Amino acid sequence: MACLAPKAKVLRDGRWTEQDAAVLVPGDIISIKLGDIIPADALKIDQIGLRISALTGESLPVTKGPGDGVYSGSTCKQGDIEAAVIATGVHTFFGKAAHLVDTTNQVGHFQKVLTAIGNFCICSIAVGMIIEIIVMYPIQDREYRPGIDNLLVLLIGGIPIAMPTVLSVTMAIGSQRLSQQGAITKRMTAIEEMADMDVLRSDKTGTLALNKLTVDKNLIEVFSKGVDADTAVLMAAQASRIENQDAIDTAIVGMIADPKEVIGPYNILL
Repeated sequence: MACLAPKAKVLRDGRWTEQDAAVLVPGDIISIKLGDIIPADALKIDQIGLRISALTGESLPVTKGPGDGVYSGSTCKQGDIEAAVIATGVHTFFGKAAHLVDTTNQVGHFQKVLTAIGNFCICSIAVGMIIEIIVMYPIQDREYRPGIDNLLVLLIGGIPIAMPTVLSVTMAIGSQRLSQQGAITKRMTAIEEMADMDVLRSDKTGTLALNKLTVDKNLIEVFSKGVDADTAVLMAAQASRIENQDAIDTAIVGMIADPKEVIGPYNILL
């Protein structure tokens, strides 16, 4: 598991070394290159393009200039920079949000219904046992041992023992089906709560997206004569820079069926 821990290139004792992100402290100078995940909140020294979709849901990379703050969990999509760490762990912007989610202990509607059913069964059993005791001993004057057997039968028969098992299996099946659609279920009772949902709050676009840009070829308008939509897409792909992992360039190049067509007979001059 140690090999899976996030790493960071940090300046220590005048030398650049690779350290675990967990040992970073405020004041450290870290180096960030293309594709790196920001290990801590930091202040930028150079200009860089970041994808902050993990924090804000924004698909397009955001340009950060010198002196701007970069947040833990963001991904470097363009440029190489050095930055000074200002916050780590739960003190970062992402860490505070994750801590709030973990400390949330709101009881859902489904759990309230189960609690109400359980309380009703307990109250019913208690009332039934009291009536049974009054009928068996003062009125019928039965022996002690047979009366205890009757009370145990009433107690065990009145408790819905199979209900938690049946509900857990049902929600586990629902969670497994959601996992096939790429959705992770953190709390299984949320599956039933979503079925009773009246209002869904989404991001600013009002849609549930895959956080991935796509190009619809049917909506492309070509204003030059002698150029069709396929040619326009091919020319746009040839003008794109895949090595920078830009979201728009990646979406355009992804429309080409054969990536070799992007290079074609041309020589790429840098």
